[in-house]
Formats: sequence, structure tokens, C-alpha cells
Amino acid sequence: MTFNTTENKGLFPDVTSIEPVQAIPDALIFTLAQNAGVIKGDSQTARIAYVSDDADADYYKEGAKIEAKAPQVSELIVPTKKIAIVTVASNEAYGNDGVPGLLSKSLQNSIIKKADRAFLSEAAPAEGTVGTTGLANLTGLADGGTLTDSLDPFIDAIATCSQNGGTPSTIVMGFDSWAYLLKLKDKNGRAFIGADVANSATPVLFGLPVVLNGQAAAGTALVLDTTQILCSHGNIELAVSEDAFFSNDATGVRVTFRFGFGVTRPNRIVKIKVGATANN
Repeated sequence: MTFNTTENKGLFPDVTSIEPVQAIPDALIFTLAQNAGVIKGDSQTARIAYVSDDADADYYKEGAKIEAKAPQVSELIVPTKKIAIVTVASNEAYGNDGVPGLLSKSLQNSIIKKADRAFLSEAAPAEGTVGTTGLANLTGLADGGTLTDSLDPFIDAIATCSQNGGTPSTIVMGFDSWAYLLKLKDKNGRAFIGADVANSATPVLFGLPVVLNGQAAAGTALVLDTTQILCSHGNIELAVSEDAFFSNDATGVRVTFRFGFGVTRPNRIVKIKVGATANN
């Protein structure tokens, strides 16, 4: 007797592979990082080449020999991790119109939330455990000081990023930090952040777009040069099994996503503590 995968969906459920930039386009690893390639299979490490030091241009006289100069190429080793979620619905519920779509949307939101937390704020994993270190907890970030009663630390952070060779492109913070900034007022009681910025769906401070995300580290703002953040990822794998939960008369839906990211020059990311009691 031949044992075929098509004969037992409990052991071999159908799997759909989805390009993540289509399934979860709002995840920050796609909007705030540079895609450095797709992970094939279940590879746990991405090796990403990048130019760590550009060759210097120089002046030459007409007809003079131009010396060849090579840029310095380095390698960023990015450990990747898999995030996954399984949900189960009774067959009666799963058979109703619209329920599969609702479950898919819920799982999609769960993956985005976890990926954003991993990208922005997760603490370094303990030795021997699986996890990712978020941007706010990386070592080597430029210190932007503490913001308490003015927006000046953002001006200084933008300058620091530039002085370190970066191009400031984005400010990222949580809604708690944004609320703190909105409450700041001058000696005459006028808010530092005007109503046009405060009420905008896409606020801008000092020419940089502000990305607000609930998974950002509390009491923290980051001024980013997003060209320094590289990510590698696999596809989102969606599997549905009608037999795995046979005894429950239920259908299981599983979603997995493997990704990783790294920063080439951490000192081009500036971390600002927001609020007098910020302790991040």
C-alpha cells in the first residue's frame, strides 16, 4: 500500500505560501527596513553583505591617472526567528460565511503585532532562549539624552545622526511618548506641537515623518536612518487542517513567519528617553 500525503490532511495539511509584503504590508520590517533577501527554507541565519566604508573621491589634474579605490565590504550576520500562531474553530463556526476571512485577518494582525514588537522593543533574550532584540535595546545606539520640557533633543538627535554619517529619515515612538510631547507647552501656555501636526494622520517633526506604533518601547523615541536597518525574511506559511482536531470536530489554522533584522551602524540610530521618569 502506498502512503500518500494527499490521503491524510491531518498529517499533511494543505499549506499556502504567501509573500509577506502582500499579506502584512504594514509590518514595520517592511516599511522601516531595507529588504536584504528572502530566506530559503528554514534557514536560521541570514548573511547580508554591505558596504561599511565608502571609497573616498578625490581631485585629479586633467590627464592624470585616477587611482583605483575599493570600498570596504563587510558582512552582517542576522539570526532569524520563527513566529507562529494556531487557532481552532468548531467546524460549525468555520463553515459559516465570512468566518475563515475573519480568522485570517485576526491571525494577520497577531503576526504584525508580534513582528512589530520584535522589531521595536523586545528585550534581549536570555541565554538559551528564543527571541529577538528590538531596536530600542540594541547596543551601540547613539544617546539622545532625555526629553523633559522641550523638543530640543530631537534637533540634537537629528544632528547626531548626521554627524555620525547617517541621513535621518524617520522618528518612531509609542502613543505614550507622543501624548507626552503633545502636552508640552511654552511659558505662555502654547503647545510646542501645533494643531496641524497633532491632528495629522501622518505627523511630521522637523521635517521627519513620525511613525506611531503601540509596540514601541515605553518612554522612548528613536531617530532612525532606515538605510542602516537590513531585514531578511521567508514567506508567510498558512496551513489549514480539518483532521488535526478530529476529536473536537474542529478546524485548525496555523500561520508561521520567519524573519530577522540587523543594524549595520547602530550609532546612526539615536535613542531619546521621553519624560523625566523614563528609565529605558
